[in-house]
Amino acid sequence: MSDKYTGTSLLKNLNLLIMRKFTLILSMLVAMVTTSVAQIPINSPEEISSSKIYYFGNAYDMTDSWGAIYYSAKEGYNDKLWCSYVWSDSTGNRITSDPWSPQQQFAFIKGGDKLYLYSIGAQKFVEWKNDGAYLTDMPTYYVTVTLNTLDNPDAPYNIAFDGEKLIGLYPYDGYEYSGYLYCSGSNTANAIYAWQIYEVGDLENGEELSAALTEALASAAAEKQAAVDSLYNLITEIDTYLYEVEYNVDGGGEAFKLQVDDPAAPNYIWCNEPEASEGPISDLIDGNIHTFFHSCWNGPQEPQHWLQVNLDEPVQEFQFSYFTRTPADGSGIANDFPDVIEVLGSNDGEAFTTIATINEGLPQMSNMAWESEKITADQPYSYLRFAITAERTYFHMAEFELKTPVVETAIEAYLPYVAHLRELKELYQNALEIYENSADLKAVEIYEVIDEIVYLRNMIEGLVSGNDDPLTVEFIETVQETFAKEGVGYPAEAPRAALKEVLDAAVAKPTTQARLDLEKAYTKYIETDDITLPVNDKKYTLTFVTWNRARLYLDYNEELAGLVMVKDTLSEQGLAYPETAVFTCIDNQDGTYSFAIAEGKYLDKPAYSGIANNSEGACVSEAQISCIIEKIHPNAKAPDATYDMLFGLVALNFNGVYYAPNSSGATYYTGNLAHYQSSWTSAMVIEEYNPEATGIENVTVEESAQGIYDLSGRRIERISAAGIYIVNGKKVLVK
Repeated sequence: MSDKYTGTSLLKNLNLLIMRKFTLILSMLVAMVTTSVAQIPINSPEEISSSKIYYFGNAYDMTDSWGAIYYSAKEGYNDKLWCSYVWSDSTGNRITSDPWSPQQQFAFIKGGDKLYLYSIGAQKFVEWKNDGAYLTDMPTYYVTVTLNTLDNPDAPYNIAFDGEKLIGLYPYDGYEYSGYLYCSGSNTANAIYAWQIYEVGDLENGEELSAALTEALASAAAEKQAAVDSLYNLITEIDTYLYEVEYNVDGGGEAFKLQVDDPAAPNYIWCNEPEASEGPISDLIDGNIHTFFHSCWNGPQEPQHWLQVNLDEPVQEFQFSYFTRTPADGSGIANDFPDVIEVLGSNDGEAFTTIATINEGLPQMSNMAWESEKITADQPYSYLRFAITAERTYFHMAEFELKTPVVETAIEAYLPYVAHLRELKELYQNALEIYENSADLKAVEIYEVIDEIVYLRNMIEGLVSGNDDPLTVEFIETVQETFAKEGVGYPAEAPRAALKEVLDAAVAKPTTQARLDLEKAYTKYIETDDITLPVNDKKYTLTFVTWNRARLYLDYNEELAGLVMVKDTLSEQGLAYPETAVFTCIDNQDGTYSFAIAEGKYLDKPAYSGIANNSEGACVSEAQISCIIEKIHPNAKAPDATYDMLFGLVALNFNGVYYAPNSSGATYYTGNLAHYQSSWTSAMVIEEYNPEATGIENVTVEESAQGIYDLSGRRIERISAAGIYIVNGKKVLVK
C-alpha cells in the first residue's frame, strides 16, 4: 500500500502539526480585558469586530435571568454550552445573567472571510454538533449574524451556524432540549432565536488571533483537498482491482412479489397463527418499516409460529431479509424478536424438510435490517416455511422480503471470497457518491472511507495469500487481554474453552483467515449468556458502573438501616471497601440468588413507586429476597452501548424489575429493562471482597519476590512485561 493511503494515521499526524502550531499561537495571543462601562448594544451586524468581546441577551425573557448563553464549568459538562435556565455551575448555584462574567462572554473571530464564535471563558471555539453547541479547539462551522423578523427592537438579531442553523434558547421544562442551546432552528420570528448582542469589552490581539485562525483554516482546507485527491486515486485503483480479479455480478437479487390476499395466487405469504388485535400480515410487506406484523400473543394455541410462502415456481437457491419492529413513536421494543429461524421446504405443503437453521446474528433491537446469506436447498421446493423461535412463542417483524440469490463470479483464487468482493464493490460505489459530495464532508470523514476500503482490499489479499498477518498478531493480544478477565459476570468455562481453541489455532498460525475466525469466536464470547455466577456463602461487593466508567458501590448505613450509594474513590487507590459494603451470597439452588447484608437483613429492590433515596430503610428487607443475575445486553434502555462496553457487567433482575441508580449517588430508580448510561445505570460488577488494602506501589523487575500473580489471580514464575501484578499480597506497578 502506498503512503498516500495511510488514511486516518496521515490525518492525525497532519492535524497534530496544525493544532500544535495553532494552539501555540492561540496561547500567545488570547488575552482579554473587559471594560467596566455599561454594555453597549451593536447597531448592525457590520459593527461586529474580532477585537471586541460580546454578551448575548435572548428575547424569550429579557427581564429575568434566563436569557444568557454561558459556558458551564460544571464537572462533566466542560465541552458543551448550556443556557442558564436549567443548568448550574460547579458551585451548584443557578447561573444568573452577568455580562462581565467570562463564562458568558464571546468573541467573533474572523477566519478568512467568515466569522467563528469563540468562548472567552472556555478559550475554545463554539461548534455545532447534534443540534447543540459544543466547544472545540479548531472550528468547522462559521456563524452569521442577520436581522430577524420578530419585530422586537430589543432583540433584532439571529445568530446561525453556517447561515442556516439558528442558535436558540430552549427553556421549556420537560422537553428534550430543555435547558440548553438548540442550534438547528429556522423560524426567524420565534423569540427563542432572537438575540441582542452587547459589546462589553476589548479582546487584545484580536487581529493577530484572526490571522492565526485564517492560517489554520487554510491548512485544514489544503489537508481536505489532499483527502479528496487520495479518495479519487483510490477509487481508480479499486476499479482496476475489481477488473483484474474479474469480479462480476450476474442477475439475481430479484424480489418475489409477495401477496396476502389470495391463497390460490402465486407467492402467497401467511402465518399459522396471526394476532387479531394488531400487526396484520399485510404490514409485513407494505414497504413501511414503521408498521409491523405480530403473531398471536393473546392466548396463542400453536406451540410454534411460522411464516409460509406458497411459491409459483419451485426454487432451490434463495435469500430472505427483514427489518426488526420499529415503532413510529420511537419507543423501544424489548422482547419477541426472532432469535432462531428454521428454514424448511416442501412440495406438497404437508411434509417439510429442514433446509437451514439460523441461530446466530439475528438482531435483537429495533430499527435493524438483516439479510441472510445465499441458501441452497437439496432440491427445488414449492413451499418455503420460516419457523421462528422467539423469547416467547410469538414474534414480531417488519418488511419481510424473499429474493433470488445474486450470482457472483471471479477468478478461481478469489471465488471463496466473493462475499468480501461484493462488500468491496459496495464500498467502491459508496466512495463514488462521497467523492461527488465531498464538499460537505470533513477530511477525517473522507479518510475513514479510505481506511475502510484499504482495510477490506488488504484483507482479501491476505485471505488469498494465506500469509501471516500483523493485524492478526495484534488482535490476538486484544483477545488474550479479554480472555484473562475472569470472575462473576464474565464467560463461564464452556465459552472460555470454545474461544481458547480458536485462539490457540490463531497463535499457531496467525493468518488473515485465522483473524476472521477469531473475530467471530470473540464476538460470540463477549455476547454469551453463559456467565460465571457467584458462589454460595462467599462475600462480594456490588458496584454500579456508568457509561463513563464511574463507579458507585452499595453500602449499608447503620443509622439509616438502609442502603446508600457511594461514589467509589477507593478502588483506584487499591483500598478495600468498608465491611458495611460487603454482601454474602446465598445460592437458592433454583437459579436465583439472595444477598445478606447484616443483622438478618437482605438486599431488596427500591420500594415505593420504583424510586428510592439514601433514606431510612432504603432497599433493605428482613425477608430473604431473591433475584436473577443476568448479563446486560444492548437494548432499548442501553441502545448505544456495545457488548465490549458491557463485557463483565451484570444486572439484578427482581422478578422483572431492575435497579437504575442515578450517578449522583443519592437516588436510584427501577425499570422493567436494564439501563446503561452516564447518568443512571443498571450495569453492575459483582466482585469478591478483599479486606486487605492493596495500594499500588512502584517496583522494578529486580525487586520482584516470590508469590507473584497476575490480576486474574494466576501464579506466574516471573514478571516479563510492564503491568500491574500482585506481589506478596500487594498490588505493584512494574514499569
